[in-house]
Amino acid sequence: MSVEQSGPTGAIPAGPSEDGRAYGRPAGTWNPDLVETSAGTPAGELLRRYWHPVARSSDATGLPREVRILGEDLILFRDGSGRLGLVEPRCCHRGTTLYYGRVEGDGIRCPYHGWLFAVDGTCLDQPCEPDRGRNRASYRQPWYPVQEYNGLIFTYMGPADRQPTFPRYDIFEDRRDDEEIVILDHFAFGGPTVAPCNWFQTHENAMDPYHVFILHNAISGHQFDPKLEIWPRIDWQRHDWGVTASQDRDLPDGTVLHRVTEIRVPTIRVIPTPTLTVLGKTNNMSWAVPIDDTHTWVVSMVRKPKDRPVQGLPSYGDGKTWFDLDDEGHQRYPGDYETQVGQGPITLHSTERLASSDRGVSMVRRQFLEQVQVVAEGGDPVGVSFDPGEPPVPLRAGNYVVTPGDESFATEYSYVDQ
Repeated sequence: MSVEQSGPTGAIPAGPSEDGRAYGRPAGTWNPDLVETSAGTPAGELLRRYWHPVARSSDATGLPREVRILGEDLILFRDGSGRLGLVEPRCCHRGTTLYYGRVEGDGIRCPYHGWLFAVDGTCLDQPCEPDRGRNRASYRQPWYPVQEYNGLIFTYMGPADRQPTFPRYDIFEDRRDDEEIVILDHFAFGGPTVAPCNWFQTHENAMDPYHVFILHNAISGHQFDPKLEIWPRIDWQRHDWGVTASQDRDLPDGTVLHRVTEIRVPTIRVIPTPTLTVLGKTNNMSWAVPIDDTHTWVVSMVRKPKDRPVQGLPSYGDGKTWFDLDDEGHQRYPGDYETQVGQGPITLHSTERLASSDRGVSMVRRQFLEQVQVVAEGGDPVGVSFDPGEPPVPLRAGNYVVTPGDESFATEYSYVDQ
């Protein structure tokens, strides 16, 4: 099933003309199983089987904060004991919003009649009821579990009996005293915090390596490192957990820049810094967080030495950053934000004409749709574990400078899943 978008006048002509002009074109549609995020939709139910970032750790304080994720409005707070709470805004008593509630030592108190709820929704106090609530144990505020990890707050919004172990990632383990982890939440290192478009059209971009030397070089100049203008040999690899793209560029000194990007089901993309300021295995990863069907929060976690700045922002003509450009500047030097948001709030899949260079995008879509079906049939999707002792997830992305024929490298970074 797809959702049709009406033409300019609302009427759909019989069909396009033979000379290809726009009059008569059919209305475009999107694939809801790729883009919908609400509870009860096939894609929304798949998304709810994973942990998702919902806010920075610093956003959770003694003052309730409104957050929105997967089409649901929620209230985030940190009680007086430091515990995190993520609850439905509408109080289960008479329905006023807890946004105006008072955070106390052991929970959040509704401003209307004073019912007090713990971070797990348990009702602790009903001051207007006999004995401050003889039956308070039978009431509970809807809530979601949360987990803090390196400065981000994550939530699991799916069925309790399918809640997976919270995943950790190898690039953030065993951090030295002179290192730190920072959180960045502007779009693709060049754009506002929230993008007004569907999450999937930003996500699949990670498997579109050909746009790097068109958009980020030929059209807008060297927005990253000039080496990325070198025409690469490109291939894509499918894994149980996602898709990788490998790009090999022959450098003037006889070595090869072996660049690997990866997408992990459902929302993780790992793009090694395109400024090439970090060589070797990636030091960062990102999540395309679906706020709802038409808004996306792209948030990144970066590991870096404390005495070094965060990897550089892309350059947009005359050394400007995205934030320095006026409207004309964004037209002359477009980047990821302009091209992905420019597809519309939700891109129209039926009007696309995919070609051979879109193989990676097709692989990502196909795998996502397969996992939508797995969940619809009652199964567990890829990339989840229910083992509390599960080791950190090993990432593969990176900027590797290698010598042609280096067999040790080929063995270490084999794309064949064991």
